Amino acid sequence: MNERDRETLSRMLLFAERVQMRVDGLKLEDFLDNLEKQYAIGQVGECANTISEQTREDYSNILWNPIIGIRNRVFHSYEDIDMTVVFETALLHIPQLIQQLREILD
Repeated sequence: MNERDRETLSRMLLFAERVQMRVDGLKLEDFLDNLEKQYAIGQVGECANTISEQTREDYSNILWNPIIGIRNRVFHSYEDIDMTVVFETALLHIPQLIQQLREILD
């Protein structure tokens, strides 16, 4: 893996950990009322969007396209996105992503 991707994966891990901290114990209604918390998950996808194709292929167990897809929807199609899905993604999938990223970076 090239150094740029390693640094980006480190940032991605940092953002994913921040998302987990922000949604831990949070109710859906509170998430829906807080743009900062909503955009935080988009930052994870922003990092994923810049990872090289080679690294994505090397770590194909990470669901790169859905991560990037959520980023695109959060940042560019806000009115068309179901933020309940974003919230559920943060609760259910971010912990797994954190574990995957830690394994890659260790």
